[in-house]
Amino acid sequence: VCIARRDNGSKVDIPVTNLFEEVKALLDGIQENLDACIEVIKTWDDFTAALNNKRLIMAPWCDEEEVEKDVKARTKGDLGAAKTLCTPFDQPELPEGTLCFASGKPAKKWSFWGRSY
Repeated sequence: VCIARRDNGSKVDIPVTNLFEEVKALLDGIQENLDACIEVIKTWDDFTAALNNKRLIMAPWCDEEEVEKDVKARTKGDLGAAKTLCTPFDQPELPEGTLCFASGKPAKKWSFWGRSY
């Protein structure tokens, strides 16, 4: 079986006899690779720096649609605007008093942000 990775473009042939073990190891490696690209930020300046470095961003957010629209407008460019990508099901601790990186309002949750290419 030939497996092509989307995260790095590599292809690998795996014998059917080892398929389960090899696929599990491959998926674990892909997850580690993706996790290594996450940058946790708390300020707008850190957000724009991480965005310009094409990072996946985890940021405290107030969970307001208007704020997301504002982020899209403020980051619009040649590479496309930033947007929320998803909200982690298992939320990291959000310390009391944490503010939204974009609005300065009280944050309600952590969300992943980035550009879709």
